[in-house]
Amino acid sequence: MLALVPVMLAQVAESKPLPPEVLDPVTKRTEPTSAEPKVPEMPVLELPDDSGVAVGAAEYENPLLLFQQSGKPLPLAADPEADLLPPLLPLIPSEAQVPVPFRPPSAEDDRLRELGMKIVRSVVSLRVWDAHGSQLAIGVGCFVSPDGVILTDSGLLHPEIAEKIDYITATAADGTNHRIRGFYHADLVTGVALLQSEHRDTTPAELGPGIRFAEEQSCHVVAVSEKRGLVLADAKVQADSSLTGLGWLNVRGQDSPGAVGSPVYDEEGRVIAIVGMKVPLKSWMNFALPCDAAALHLRRERAPMQPLNALPRRPKLRQVAQDAGFQRAFQTLQQKRLEPALRQLIALTKKYPRSAECWALLGLTATHLGAAEEAVNCQRKAVALDPQSGLYWHQLAFDKLRQSRQNPADSSEDREALELAVEQRPDDALAWLLLAGRQVRDGDLGSADDSLRRVMLLAPAHAQAWYLSAYVRGRLRDYEGAQTAVSRSLKLDPGNAEAWYYQGLLLDRSQAFGEAAKAYRNAVRLRPSHPQAWKNLAYALKKSGRSTEARQAFAEHQKRMAVTSSGGAQ
Repeated sequence: MLALVPVMLAQVAESKPLPPEVLDPVTKRTEPTSAEPKVPEMPVLELPDDSGVAVGAAEYENPLLLFQQSGKPLPLAADPEADLLPPLLPLIPSEAQVPVPFRPPSAEDDRLRELGMKIVRSVVSLRVWDAHGSQLAIGVGCFVSPDGVILTDSGLLHPEIAEKIDYITATAADGTNHRIRGFYHADLVTGVALLQSEHRDTTPAELGPGIRFAEEQSCHVVAVSEKRGLVLADAKVQADSSLTGLGWLNVRGQDSPGAVGSPVYDEEGRVIAIVGMKVPLKSWMNFALPCDAAALHLRRERAPMQPLNALPRRPKLRQVAQDAGFQRAFQTLQQKRLEPALRQLIALTKKYPRSAECWALLGLTATHLGAAEEAVNCQRKAVALDPQSGLYWHQLAFDKLRQSRQNPADSSEDREALELAVEQRPDDALAWLLLAGRQVRDGDLGSADDSLRRVMLLAPAHAQAWYLSAYVRGRLRDYEGAQTAVSRSLKLDPGNAEAWYYQGLLLDRSQAFGEAAKAYRNAVRLRPSHPQAWKNLAYALKKSGRSTEARQAFAEHQKRMAVTSSGGAQ
C-alpha cells in the first residue's frame, strides 16, 4: 500500500493551502475502544454438541416481508471509516516514526511507487456540499481528459441528495483544491458520471476497456482517508458470475477499502473499473462496474455542460417503491411464489441498480430458495446502498450464518453485521439472539451474556434464549443461574432434547443423580440417537443404585456408538 500524498508532495515545491470551505470541520469518529476482554473458558462440564443457536428457515420470520414504505432519506455516503485504514508502513522512515525499523525498499515497494507516480496526478477526492456547508457525500474520481473532465460513479450524486447539492470540490493528491463547474452525464444504470473541473490543464488517466474479468486478477484501488488523503491499495477483482451478479465486479483486498467512484487500476496503471458500492465492514468488499460504458461516452461527441442544479432527481426511494413492477414483485414474494418473484426482482434490479430495497427483496427471495451465496451477494449491496437500515444488516447476518454452515471458512462478517443490526434496531430480539450465538462461538462469553439479557428483556418467552443463557452461565461457572435458565427454557419448550441433556449435566454435577437420570431419559426419549445422553444416563442410574437399568442404558450407548462409528444415520 502506498500513500499518494507524500509522492505528490515530493514533486511539488509549494502547495496552495486548503480553502476554508474544504476544511469545514466534518464530524470526527471517536477512536474505537478496545474490545471487552474475553472471559476465560473453563470447560468443567461436558457440554452439548451444538453450542450455537440453530435457526431453521421454517421458524424464521423475515422482517422484510413486513416492509412498509417510510419515505426516509437514503443515507448514501456516510463519512469514511478512518479506523478501517491500517497504519501505513513508510518506504523511508522519518524521525517522527522512529519505532518503525528501517528496511531498504523492496522490488514490490519500487513497483508500487512507480505505479503511484504514474497515476497520482489524475486522481482527486470529491466532496459534495449543500448550501449550508454540510457535507452530503464523499468519494473519489479521476481526470479522463486533458481539459479537466472527471470520471466518477453516479452514486455519489444520487437523486436522494441531488436537489440538496450546492457545489462540489475536488482535492488533488498534492492538497490543491478546485470546484466542479458542472456535469455532462450522470446515469445510475451504467454508473457513469462525467464532471467538468474548473481546471482546464490536467493529466488524464488512461482507460482500459474490454477487459475480461472471468478469472480473478490483481488490481489496485484508490481509497480516501480523512487522516492521510489518497491511498493506493492492492486488491483482487473478478466478475460476479452468480445469477444475481448482474454485470457487477467483486473487488476485495487486505488493505484500505476504496470509496464510491474509486478508480480500479491494472498493473500498467490503466483504469479498468469504477467502484460503485462499498460494503462498510472491516472485512470489506467493493462492487465495481467495468469502465467500458465510460470509454464509450468519452468517444462520443460531448454534450453541452449542465449546471449542478440540473442533476437527475429521479428515481428516489419513494418513486421506486411506487413503481408498479416493484409492487407486483413484492406481492408475488408475499404470496411465496418464489420463482416468478425472482424473475420479476432481477428485472427490477436491472432497472434500479442503486435501490437498496430492490437488492434486499432479491436477496430475500434467494434466501427462501435456499441459495445462501446469492442471498449474501444481494444483501451486501443492500447494506452498501443503505448502511443505516438495521433490517438489511439483520438479513445479511442471517444469510451469512446459513452460508457458513455450507462453507465453514472463518469470517467475521456475520458478527459485524449483527452488531450493526442491533445498533440500528435495538429492539430486534432475533438479531440479539443470533449475535449471542456468534459470541459464544467466539468464546466471548461476557458479551454473549449481555446480549442474552437483552433478548430476555425483549422476548421473555423465548425458550431458545433461556437455553443458550443456561449454557453461557454454566461456562461462567454460575451453575445456580444455569439451572434457573434451563428450567425456564424447559418450562417454555419441554420438547428440547438438548436442554434436557444440559439439565442432566447440571443435576449430575450437584450429585442429584435420580433427578439427573430423569432429565437424561427425557433427552433420549426426544432424541434416541443421542449416544452421550445414553452414556450419562447409565452412569446416573448406577450412582443412584439402579444397576440393571444402568446396564441397559450403557448397552444402548454402545449400540449407538457402533452405529456412529460405522457411518450409520444419527
